[in-house]
Amino acid sequence: MLRAISISILLLPALAWSAAAADVTGKWTGPMEGTGRDVVLDLKSEGTSVTGTMSDSEGNPRPITKGKLEDDKLSLSVASEWQGSPVTLLVTGTVSGDTIRLTIQTEDGAWGTDAVVKKSN
Repeated sequence: MLRAISISILLLPALAWSAAAADVTGKWTGPMEGTGRDVVLDLKSEGTSVTGTMSDSEGNPRPITKGKLEDDKLSLSVASEWQGSPVTLLVTGTVSGDTIRLTIQTEDGAWGTDAVVKKSN
């Protein structure tokens, strides 16, 4: 019995740490620097996995093909297109409460911008 209590006490900090991890489930919206357009993310997080969509400049939702959330660090790959050609966008960010500071760039590094999005629901 004493051993079970000791093990439980040792596991409490780990459980508290995992409960403190960011949750990005919901809709996030904010302006992209220098573009005059908003970025809209509709996300669902489950553990370290993130799924959902990111809307393109015409408002069309584009699928997140790889999404990961570790502590407050978010990373996404988004299948998009530019002038009819497929493009993969790499999105990285830091979550702080109801705000995510993002860097968005093409996989080849030819284009990039920053954005600050806020949770809207």
